[in-house]
Amino acid sequence: MICIKTKQLKSTKIVKISLGQQLVMNTHSFDQPYPLLRLFLRYIVPGLLILLVLSAFLTGVGARQLAEGLYLEQATRRAQVIDRAMTEVAPDHWRRLKRGEAPALVYGDADGQTLLAELTREVRELDLTHLKIYSSRGVIQYSTDGSQIGMEDRSRAFVAAAERGASTAVYKTAEDGSALYELYVLVAVPDGSPVIFELYEPVSHLNALLWRAGIAAAGVPSVILIVLMLGMTRLVVLAQKNINSRAALVADLRTRLERLLSGAASQAVHDAVSVGGGIASSRTRCTILYSDIRDFTSFAEANGPEQVVHFLNQSMTIVVGAITRAGGDVDKLIGDAVLARFHGDRAEARAIDAAREALRLLDQANLPRGVGIGIYTGEVISGTIGPADRMDFTIIGDTVNLAARLCAAASRGEIVADAETVTAAGDAEFGAAEVISVKGRRSRLEVRRWQMVSAAEPS
Repeated sequence: MICIKTKQLKSTKIVKISLGQQLVMNTHSFDQPYPLLRLFLRYIVPGLLILLVLSAFLTGVGARQLAEGLYLEQATRRAQVIDRAMTEVAPDHWRRLKRGEAPALVYGDADGQTLLAELTREVRELDLTHLKIYSSRGVIQYSTDGSQIGMEDRSRAFVAAAERGASTAVYKTAEDGSALYELYVLVAVPDGSPVIFELYEPVSHLNALLWRAGIAAAGVPSVILIVLMLGMTRLVVLAQKNINSRAALVADLRTRLERLLSGAASQAVHDAVSVGGGIASSRTRCTILYSDIRDFTSFAEANGPEQVVHFLNQSMTIVVGAITRAGGDVDKLIGDAVLARFHGDRAEARAIDAAREALRLLDQANLPRGVGIGIYTGEVISGTIGPADRMDFTIIGDTVNLAARLCAAASRGEIVADAETVTAAGDAEFGAAEVISVKGRRSRLEVRRWQMVSAAEPS
């Protein structure tokens, strides 16, 4: 017998036993590339967009607050200008007006009329659309609308300004649709409560300037953020492509390597990688199928290496296919021999079915050499052997040796199985029990045989 290793023809897609199903699920999880792009689009991009929107919102709020602050500052200066001007024109009447004396009494004489005229003139010179002056009680001491003078008007904005003791701005829309600020400014009164000036300022070009400045201030960071987001997206897309290509390469390499290994070996490696430990050995009970080509040495002697390899591939394709379809796991190919294991329910029956199918298909293929098969059921050790830098995962034990001895006792187209395996399989097609001597074993072994009827020795 010469040792020529060939590829193990194995497809996990048609493996029917649980070991193969687990292997398919585990390799599926191993093959999945890290979803960098999906996670980036799900978490990072929305975060950046929220940051962009939040930045624009805060810029808008800041610009509006800045505009209100500037308008309040401007209104305060105008109120102070009016206060100083009226103090110079009619100090006594102006002081009486600010202290809350009834407007009718203040404006009742010539100086009072002068004060009223000067107030109206100041409104025009300061280009105010409207002006009201309130006493601390909410009585209108002066208004550009003369009919309102002397009336009490405790609006919500006035009350808010009076209670807060601070200037207040209210954004409003006039009846004609124009936008304006209603500004309530406090002017101090010596030894008394401050009076409140209500000024209406149209939203002028100042707002446009502020918004342009705000947009410029927010636009540069926003553009930088957008460019950064696009750059990061491009980088992540390229990284994902690289990850996918590497994952595909690893998956292809794993698939190619697994063709050289048994399903049990592949599963053991995956389990070891998953838990981060070594490959553990285990004691298990299984049915061993050992197949060997009869008179292979003479065939190899009479034919060239290419013809020998072609014949081996033909023969092993049939044997391995039958084992796989029956739910078996090919442990290894040893030159012209096949070592396989069957675990789980009906392991004995499935091993016999695989052996029968293999012999029938080989007979139909009319190959130059036939196969003998030995089957034995017992306990084995499943694990690794060899030095740390070159290991082999296999099954070891007397059960494996006996299956090989029974295979040696089988002629072409024949199955030799121990009697207990045939009984456990409930197979009635085997011949009567016989006792044979097994090389290297003291006690004799009871076996049963099944022979292909159409099998014939090569000419």
